[in-house]
Amino acid sequence: MSRPQPNIRQARTVSLALAMALIVIAFAPADALARRPRSKGSSKGPATVELMSLTRDANVYIDDDMVGTVPLDGPVAVKPGIAHTIRVQKRGFTTFVDTFKVAAGDSVEIEADLVPSGGVLRIKSNIMRAQVIIDDKAVGLTPFDGDVPPGKHVIQVVSAGYLVDKQILEIKAGEALELDVQLDKVPPPTVRKDNSLLSKWWFWGGIGAAVVGGVTIGVLSMQVTEVPATWDHSVNLP
Repeated sequence: MSRPQPNIRQARTVSLALAMALIVIAFAPADALARRPRSKGSSKGPATVELMSLTRDANVYIDDDMVGTVPLDGPVAVKPGIAHTIRVQKRGFTTFVDTFKVAAGDSVEIEADLVPSGGVLRIKSNIMRAQVIIDDKAVGLTPFDGDVPPGKHVIQVVSAGYLVDKQILEIKAGEALELDVQLDKVPPPTVRKDNSLLSKWWFWGGIGAAVVGGVTIGVLSMQVTEVPATWDHSVNLP
């Protein structure tokens, strides 16, 4: 019976090692693979967390304390050996929340790229406290700053004594739209000049004179002088 050649034995050893490595990777926790602490080489050093994100200007909170905005200036020191909560949020995006624990002298990297979920609408106007109506629903007053679902919307700005400003706008997820609305006053009513005969003063003056004259003649014609039935022609002498 012949013995296995040395190169064959080495190949079997390498194959077995690779198989064991694949098994370890397959059953390792996904969290451990995604965020592997990087040892600083000293158990007495500070524990830090480093955030990797492409969502600029997102607010970063650790244990409900704001530590900055994306991109952060560098790693953030945390208390080692206990669980911490990190939250990354920005208007118009879904909020990222995760927990982590890091030992003294270690650092952990966390990736948090937020997903756009809605739009932000900001409206300023030359009229303070003008009413903002979106899709026939009153949502606030100017200056307005609110979250709006993505898609087309009918936006109106209304104030008493001013013409209504109405626009149809496309709101995109993850974007902020700013409007500067200038409302115009309602114009005064237009008085139409009447050039007809009835608008002439002399026409109505003549009508008035004719009416007065007619009334006078009528009254005079109705007057009757009463004559005594018997006229005494006698003269009384003293």
